[in-house]
Amino acid sequence: MTAAELAAEVVEAINSRDPARLAGVLGEDSEVVTGRNVHSGPAAISAWAGKEYDHLVKRYAIAEYRVSGDSVLALGAVQYAWAESGDVADSSPIAITLELDGDRLRRLRLQDDPAAALAAFEG
Repeated sequence: MTAAELAAEVVEAINSRDPARLAGVLGEDSEVVTGRNVHSGPAAISAWAGKEYDHLVKRYAIAEYRVSGDSVLALGAVQYAWAESGDVADSSPIAITLELDGDRLRRLRLQDDPAAALAAFEG
């Protein structure tokens, strides 16, 4: 599996909210860094990914993956869709930096400024 394919699998596992699927791409030292918190280990990451909102489903819609060694930058949008219809209620640009370790996620960092994330990734 290529780095981009593994990164896509991680994003799909997060979007699925399936703890078993997510566990398949995580190691004990995996972490997710958001603007507010660091979620360390499979249990904390599963709890973060499984967070639900009234009538809305959060998902990451990735348009592009860029690879540099064991790091991948995913560019796209975080979408909040109505649970009943699946229609997008709100969407914001996002960049997700994924650091990989073999076939597992080491660190995922969410960034709300894709241009700055791209500049840092390419710099």
